[in-house]
Amino acid sequence: VTDFMAKIIAPKIGEQVADFACGTGGFLTSWLKQLEPQVKTTADREAFGKSIYGIEKKQFPYMLCITNMLLHDIDVPQIYHDNSLLKDVLDYTEDDRFDVVLMNPPYGGNEKNDVKNHFPDDLASSETADLFMSVIMYRLKRDGRAAVILPDGFLFGTDNAKVNIKKKLLNEFNLHTVVRMPSSVFAPYTSITTNILFFENKGKTQETW
Repeated sequence: VTDFMAKIIAPKIGEQVADFACGTGGFLTSWLKQLEPQVKTTADREAFGKSIYGIEKKQFPYMLCITNMLLHDIDVPQIYHDNSLLKDVLDYTEDDRFDVVLMNPPYGGNEKNDVKNHFPDDLASSETADLFMSVIMYRLKRDGRAAVILPDGFLFGTDNAKVNIKKKLLNEFNLHTVVRMPSSVFAPYTSITTNILFFENKGKTQETW
């Protein structure tokens, strides 16, 4: 799944990808796999090394991710042991934005008020995946593109915050493709049905395939 998403996103030398809940780095290694054949010069190699950015909250996956990046020839991995949901999304500047976001946010979590306080009131959902979706929207560069795995709960949930997050997505981003995944794809870890959302920061959605 990660390789498919990276292939469709089609990385280019000079772009930077972010995963704000990167785990052991599966999306980042898929990105590097797609980018590697484009490396032709020392400048390309330097850009390749700087093309990834990851944040992971849990200590053990964070350490595994660092190791994973070193094994993929990233000498100074830009991987940080932190929680992406603990910064006010309205404080992000242009320097905090990325060309591409590739990720599978944690879902099913129930966030407390101290986390929700970092989001505008209308977007302050208690569902972890919803909050990550807001982080992605605030941290995607103009003309940037994203591929994100989200559960059915995001697409079909009807509480206020979910609806407002979807309105923001459709009104400010071009959600051009939704790929429905077989329910067995993440078995046995979860039976929750998931979808891949491909979208770009290029104005509102006109049509979704």
